[in-house]
Amino acid sequence: MEEKQPIGMLFNNIPFYDTEELTNLIDNLSEEQMKYVISSSLQYAYKSGIFNLVESELVSKSIRILKNL
Repeated sequence: MEEKQPIGMLFNNIPFYDTEELTNLIDNLSEEQMKYVISSSLQYAYKSGIFNLVESELVSKSIRILKNL
């Protein structure tokens, strides 16, 4: 049995396997999924070096707060 391979990866962390799945995620994003997407996107941007030092500190603090909501 062959394992299904993702056709894409969002924020280098969230795989999707077909366009219908991606559309469903976008159209029906739950609060829990929203928190995960925001955290993943900020971590991806942080690891990519998109922020300066002060921005990095604010992003880091924001992620810690978001994980506790």
